[in-house]
Amino acid sequence: MKSFSGLCAAGLLVLLILSFRLPAVAQAPTWQSAHAVAVATAAVTGNNLNLSEVTATATDGAGNVYLTGHFTNTVTLGSTTLTSFGEADIFVAKFNPASNQFVWVQRAGGSGTDRAHALAVSGTSVYVAGHFNSLMASFGATTLTNAGPVNAYDGYVAKLTDAGSTSSFVWSQRIGGRGDDHAFSLAASGSNVYVAGHFASPTASFGATTLTSAGDSDVYVAKLTDAGSFVWAQRAGGRSADLAFALAVSGTSVYIAGDFYGSTANFGATTLTNVGPTNTFDVFVAKLTDAGNSGSFVWAQRAGGRVDDLCGMLAVSGTSVYIAGEFYGTTTNFGAITLTNAGPSNTCDMFVAKLTDAGSTGSFVWAQRAGGAGNERAGALVVGNTGVHVAGGFNGATTNFGATTLTNAGGYDVYVAKLTDAGSTGSFVWAQRAGGTGDDNAFALAVSGTSVYVAGSFVGPTTSFGVTTLTNPYFIAFEGLGLLSSLTDLTLAAKTSGPAVAPAHLFPNPAQGTATLRRPVGLAPEALTLCDALGRPVRRYPAPTGATAALDLRGLPTGLYLLYGAGPVQRLQVE
Repeated sequence: MKSFSGLCAAGLLVLLILSFRLPAVAQAPTWQSAHAVAVATAAVTGNNLNLSEVTATATDGAGNVYLTGHFTNTVTLGSTTLTSFGEADIFVAKFNPASNQFVWVQRAGGSGTDRAHALAVSGTSVYVAGHFNSLMASFGATTLTNAGPVNAYDGYVAKLTDAGSTSSFVWSQRIGGRGDDHAFSLAASGSNVYVAGHFASPTASFGATTLTSAGDSDVYVAKLTDAGSFVWAQRAGGRSADLAFALAVSGTSVYIAGDFYGSTANFGATTLTNVGPTNTFDVFVAKLTDAGNSGSFVWAQRAGGRVDDLCGMLAVSGTSVYIAGEFYGTTTNFGAITLTNAGPSNTCDMFVAKLTDAGSTGSFVWAQRAGGAGNERAGALVVGNTGVHVAGGFNGATTNFGATTLTNAGGYDVYVAKLTDAGSTGSFVWAQRAGGTGDDNAFALAVSGTSVYVAGSFVGPTTSFGVTTLTNPYFIAFEGLGLLSSLTDLTLAAKTSGPAVAPAHLFPNPAQGTATLRRPVGLAPEALTLCDALGRPVRRYPAPTGATAALDLRGLPTGLYLLYGAGPVQRLQVE
């Protein structure tokens, strides 16, 4: 008999296989919701601007969505009002899609410019990372002191505890030295926390560990305990600018991705060589092994052509490693794979590429591009139960994602697209756009069940996500307003063969304590498995013996759940 967890895992694997067998082009999902985030409470005068944006998102097993970003002046998130202590402050928020409300909101920062770029959630622990140029920045009761001169940036990592309807900062740690040092990516795995970015200081401190730069700026990746202590830190790079923007963890394997500007860059014993002329960026992807008290580089791969190639996104599923970014040259290379830019000189196309981690080596398997005559940029990448999703922006009149063509409404528009990974090949399945006449930006993605959340900002008086229009109440030129939007990926409900079966009916929904499943006629009975929004099993029920079955929900936390075993996956909200 399969284990309880094996059933859910097998169900998720079947869903992935089903998605791989879908037609080459599926109907794009429609936007379900959109919310303005960190809305200014008043107009400003002089040289001040009302600015806010969402830079990172994450979800938990109950279907909650966590957001982080930064804001200026005074803003509201739901019923919470925040006022910046300086030029820009950090916010962290929890949003409940079922109630359509913010549950709690926290701010952090000081008198300067403080920004958040990364977010990770593990159980009730919420981690945020970014950089600050305030002389002192406060995270709850903890204050960090900048090690650099005035206006220099230090990186930070901070932890909050989510108590359900409230939250609080627990600890924060500073990263850096006398120059500009940045934290751009974050991952949590069990009781371990990993952070990556780059440092321009001659030497940079990570707790008791000091790293020395070999050039203009070097890459770093560091490990902390859940109690907030640094365990180890590693650097990589060459004599020019080396920048890390993305990080992902799978077991003891730690992956980072970014760009290197010099002729060569060193990652442990591996040296990558830039194929472009002087002063161009190539992409790097590298793997480290976490041995507990130390971390070491195992392999590194480069990609790119003779003009700038940029990578800011990374996601991992098993031994499959995915990256996304953009390339400016006529062509670019990912191992033996060549992509050709659809636009004229000095425009960029976006790319998504897959590598396979074979342990001591990593190699590119496939790469896909999308674009048109303008610029297409990648802003976020996520691998979830429903496949590989990527989001970003495009400013051409039209742009193509496989067989799907999107039409621009003005400036940069948001896109979100799905690819399927068939092993040795990847292909776009659908793409969707949103936006108004100004610039619309997608910086973050998260998947929970069948919901895909896209977050970022828009610059303009209004923007549209399907039938929903968001308004910036005090807009003047160049002011941006944060946003969170969602769509539902219905490909989870696909069936591969056999006659069509009417969907099961699960009621009441939302439910408290118990729910009833009414099975359709003709559906063979099988055991039922209830998983949380991240696909983890929480309850198992025997195969129904009649037309209806009662599901005991007592003791389950409030949130979104997925029921497997009754035909297409059923969504259930537990209150």
